[in-house]
Amino acid sequence: MPARILVTGIPGHYTRLVNGAHGLFVSYAERQKQPETKEEFLQELRNISNTGNYLIGEGALRALSPNAKHVPFWHLYNCAKNGVGLDEFNANFDICVFTCANLLRKGLSADAEADVLEKLKMPIVMLGIGQQNRKDLENNLPEGTKRLLAILKDREHFFLTRGFETEGFLKDQGFKFVRPTGCPSVYFMPDNMRKSLKKLPEVDVAKARTIFSGYLGGNQDTVLDAKALPGGDSVPQYVVQDEFLHFDMSVEPNGEGRVYDTASGTMVGNLAYPGADRLGKPFQVRTFFDTNQWRAWASSMDFNLGRRFHGSIIAMQAGVPSLMVAVDDRMREMLGYTGLPAVDINEIDGAENRSEFVAGHLKKLNASELVDRYSDRERAFRSTLREIGIGQ
Repeated sequence: MPARILVTGIPGHYTRLVNGAHGLFVSYAERQKQPETKEEFLQELRNISNTGNYLIGEGALRALSPNAKHVPFWHLYNCAKNGVGLDEFNANFDICVFTCANLLRKGLSADAEADVLEKLKMPIVMLGIGQQNRKDLENNLPEGTKRLLAILKDREHFFLTRGFETEGFLKDQGFKFVRPTGCPSVYFMPDNMRKSLKKLPEVDVAKARTIFSGYLGGNQDTVLDAKALPGGDSVPQYVVQDEFLHFDMSVEPNGEGRVYDTASGTMVGNLAYPGADRLGKPFQVRTFFDTNQWRAWASSMDFNLGRRFHGSIIAMQAGVPSLMVAVDDRMREMLGYTGLPAVDINEIDGAENRSEFVAGHLKKLNASELVDRYSDRERAFRSTLREIGIGQ
């Protein structure tokens, strides 16, 4: 009999429609949201914190056995804290898959996660767990995270990490079943992922309609990317993930009182961010709360140059050739494990001619080797899930 799998943690985009939960039952609204005013738009963004996170939950659920059931983490937390308890979940599930990202980091104490997982009396799979910066964790692991790790040591557990660095950290903590598999988002729509890799050496950087992602409002790196890769007569396209929440990027309503167009995902309000005046052709800025809409739009583009990991992954899921810029240790860990095409931030930012640098790098790529490496990682990921008893 297949394992009854409880999935929680970082959600997919479908959880936007959850309007209530009671016991094992989760109800969904029948109307799609249309967050077009400033207040509605920002609240929708706050609900997920980073739209790239939607890819993690979506990729995990798709990779698991079809009998896996997702329950919002907030519902489990409320049950654990308000006296209802988690007995019903313990009776109806055999294993819990907890989807996560940079859970091991200095600024996050995993108190809520510890409160819930302590009360789930079943094996736990920490899927996609990663660390922010190993040096920060050596002597400064937050108390809530220490408690979470202690709880997991007391039962059967499985750590499937984003890369080798997190694997090493967890093994140093004494955990046994630790295996690097990468982020589950990487293995969603694998045929399109391979298609994007095959097309990379053929990209005409000077003419390509390019998707950009980065940290508008935090720095001007993406502005310089767009200036260097003009894309012929096309308007440079930028996709937001969390910039309105965490960086100096703002939007005010237009004459209709709207900041956002739900149909196209386009920001229609008045945008402001440092460096906007440096662009000859201003970005057309988009935000997507539905990953299917995001992929559908991305599929109309020719190339993706991304300083955000998941913004680039979704372009690849749409079959769009993509080159990532490794901007921090998180990206370096994920890219180092998967072998997806990338350049380091110091290389591209130090290039005398950024467009020629990117074009030259693409020409040197061996597409067949990239596809083989990706396929090996995908097989290892799915094999590990089946070994644990939760894969298809």
